[in-house]
Amino acid sequence: MSTLATLQHPAVVFREEQNFDWRVYTLAGLIELALGLGLLGGRSWSFEMGLVITAGLAFSAFTVLILFHMTTLATPTEVCVWFGWLPLYRRSVPIASVRRVEVVTFRPIADYGFWGIGRGRSGERALFARGNQGVRIFLCDGGSILIGSQRPAELAAAIELAAHPPV
Repeated sequence: MSTLATLQHPAVVFREEQNFDWRVYTLAGLIELALGLGLLGGRSWSFEMGLVITAGLAFSAFTVLILFHMTTLATPTEVCVWFGWLPLYRRSVPIASVRRVEVVTFRPIADYGFWGIGRGRSGERALFARGNQGVRIFLCDGGSILIGSQRPAELAAAIELAAHPPV
């Protein structure tokens, strides 16, 4: 009988899953509608045309379901954010690189261009799916990153506790 070795994951001190803002889904639907109508282009329906539109809509729905989801995880060693049910984009911030955190209110479109992965005018990276609240993490190298959250006070407290544990 053999012993199976497993890696122990650090204890999760905060976890949040968010779906994107309703406007993102609306925009994706309008784009799909416009593409579908553009493919028709005044032509009559045919089996092939219906098949192409159905495949396009299925691919788009699959893409929306796979990508339009954000997970934030804080452990004693890192803060990690990823997008999608299958994490195609992942960003980790080591707790050792955190100088301080603050809860902030921001303007998603005016400050960062849209929801998702953005960059502000100052070069700050922003990761958010909905709402206008989050946690700004100031890093030891002078940079910062904004993580959107529906529970920003809890996220900030978890990061602060991990970065500066009581002695």
